[in-house]
Amino acid sequence: MKVIGFPDIAGLVPGIIIVLVGVLILIFPKIINYLIGAAMILAGIGWLAGSNPLVGIVSILFGVLVFIFPTILNYLVAAYLVLVGIWLLINSALIIGLISLLAGIIILLAPEILNILFGIYLIVAGAIAIGHFYGWF
Repeated sequence: MKVIGFPDIAGLVPGIIIVLVGVLILIFPKIINYLIGAAMILAGIGWLAGSNPLVGIVSILFGVLVFIFPTILNYLVAAYLVLVGIWLLINSALIIGLISLLAGIIILLAPEILNILFGIYLIVAGAIAIGHFYGWF
């Protein structure tokens, strides 16, 4: 059975890198959106160079759209959480459905909170990795 939790991040160096990235995201919250936009553009170039030009063009267009409107990613994540929350509520997963639905509504009302929470998540995950390296827990 798959357990929801922190990903497997182990070691001192990955822990330090993750903490630094988390701090960087807290200082510049929109940087993650721009990095995702750049990744979409690079993936689109890869698709264009590969075998599927339609997917490449769509990926590049979405990447440019993210560069122009960086908060659009936060709204997409919020809409996804709302839809998944509704789907889970319909399929009798009451607690997870409510959590997903409430998280989506909160992100829709305050989209910048998503980047800040992700930065905090990275800092905590990095601290846990460092703690495991030193045997603190």
